[in-house]
Amino acid sequence: MVIRESGILFRGFTLLHAKYHQTSDDKIDKDLRSALLTALLNFAESAFSIDSIEYFEMKKFTISFVEDKIKPQDSPEPEPIIVYAILDKEKKMDKYLSKVVIPSLKEIMRKFIEKYDGKNLSEVSQFRTFKENLDKVFGSETKTVDEKLKGTFF
Repeated sequence: MVIRESGILFRGFTLLHAKYHQTSDDKIDKDLRSALLTALLNFAESAFSIDSIEYFEMKKFTISFVEDKIKPQDSPEPEPIIVYAILDKEKKMDKYLSKVVIPSLKEIMRKFIEKYDGKNLSEVSQFRTFKENLDKVFGSETKTVDEKLKGTFF
């Protein structure tokens, strides 16, 4: 299984986006897609009275989510923040998600909140360096089988 992209969403906007492999047409607006993902997640949680949704399955991909709260500088109250990953849909997704993806997303969330809680979250350029954390946490999970083999033999 391959993690194709990951990101951090706040107030329906993309704070950070890491693309490892193509998932959609590049013409799709990042913020429009972020707003849609946020709305879908909020709708599903409200409509089904569930505390949190861990993932959505589509025909080709699975989108996994971890939601928490962060206190931005411009708000008196903590607000929802979402870390997501888009990965190839395959058999035995539940096991892979619970053992690998969701713990990785939780670790990314913990590190992000630790670093940016209480800060101004409207200036997205400050998050570029945080992408290294995503790369480090996901590690080889972002590589295809061919890429993993190539790295082993060359």
